[in-house]
Amino acid sequence: MSALILTSVLGVLVLYLGLFGRKEWLAPVGVLGLLGAIALLAFDGRWTDLAQFHHMIRFDGPAVLFGMGLLALTALIFLFGVDYYARETENVAEQYALMIFSVTGALVLVSYTNLLMLFLGIEVLSIPLYILAGAKKRSYRSGEASFKYFLLGSFASAFILMGIALMYGVCGSFELEKIAAVVAQGTEPALLLMGGFFVLIGLTFKVAAVPFHFWSPDVYEGAPTLVTTFMATVVKMAAFAALLRLVLLGGLPADLGYALLGITAITLLVGNLIAVVQERFKRLMAYSSVAHSGFLLMAVLSGGAEVPQALFYYTFTYGLATLGLFMLMTIAKRAANGDEHLSIFRGLFRSNAWLGVVALLLLLSLAGIPLTAGFMAKFKVFQLALAAGHVKLTVLAVAMALVGIYYYAVVIREAFSPAEQAPALVVSPLNLLVISLCGIAVVVLGVMPGLVM
Repeated sequence: MSALILTSVLGVLVLYLGLFGRKEWLAPVGVLGLLGAIALLAFDGRWTDLAQFHHMIRFDGPAVLFGMGLLALTALIFLFGVDYYARETENVAEQYALMIFSVTGALVLVSYTNLLMLFLGIEVLSIPLYILAGAKKRSYRSGEASFKYFLLGSFASAFILMGIALMYGVCGSFELEKIAAVVAQGTEPALLLMGGFFVLIGLTFKVAAVPFHFWSPDVYEGAPTLVTTFMATVVKMAAFAALLRLVLLGGLPADLGYALLGITAITLLVGNLIAVVQERFKRLMAYSSVAHSGFLLMAVLSGGAEVPQALFYYTFTYGLATLGLFMLMTIAKRAANGDEHLSIFRGLFRSNAWLGVVALLLLLSLAGIPLTAGFMAKFKVFQLALAAGHVKLTVLAVAMALVGIYYYAVVIREAFSPAEQAPALVVSPLNLLVISLCGIAVVVLGVMPGLVM
């Protein structure tokens, strides 16, 4: 609760810093505030069942874990923003503040125990992102991304609200525990199934699962890179934490389990197969995100006590790798005069050997190669799925993981290919530090997953 209050106040403080022209203070104050929120969450984590708002939110173990993870990723994104916003003078404070407000919604999503708080968290998370996606005022693609995300996000929110209303009509309560008691009776009225399905549709939209993923490629490509990074890491972690709480605390009727199984299978297929033919980096990462959503849905389907830690480990390590790669793309993009084709990475190793090595580590992690965090994340998900009896789904996932190696290898080939003239990369010390931390972290967490799992 104290972390929620701090992030809300922090957003307002950042706005006032912008009002008084203290642009250079935005990132440091934001990072310090987020670190303070992490400390408060760790303090709250001493209690395993810390309930607030009349038990509408509860900072239990998974909530604290996911909350600290998304706050840490946001702090790294803010460090990325120091150099990213150095060339901009307008609306910088507003963009920082909107991300902080979005994080506040994310904290609600990872801790809700009441469906009303689920809807509130979704809206607080999403509304700032509708604005942030269109932050490039003079860019047609940015405006298009904002409009598409707003339009489709509104539909998703409407589905969630309708689903909540139907579930309340059957169960007589918004509380997940009482809904779980009704589900446990085994009667599963049609309205309860329909309500659960509508809520499921809304949440799968947020995680970019097929067939509710259509917004992802265009929004990833059109939104500012910093915003895309935030959506691909923090928002994804929060959305999966929310979906997991719905399944574990509210229960999942058998028929909805079959629906989620089908969504998982088609997400794995579509995400990986379409990523193979992409030639622009942001669209490649968008479909890669869809593919990883398929692997994460496998963990949600599995159930069990180990799922929260496995899901956190996967989303956190995926976030680190994605953050590092988007930072590398920004550096290469500037050297290539704004191009986003995969060829911007050509000669990366020749131009800067260390950045080439880090790019290799990050891509290997996303591909799930042994000794990286990505391998351990996929291995744990496969293990959980097999234990739950999803043998066919696991075989499909392994096949799609092999497909994923191919399109990540394309980027690796570009980075290590000889170039007639290596790009002149300009890397600030702070960006180099953050990228290096991401690269080292995916290796350390791959070798010692027990540090966070």
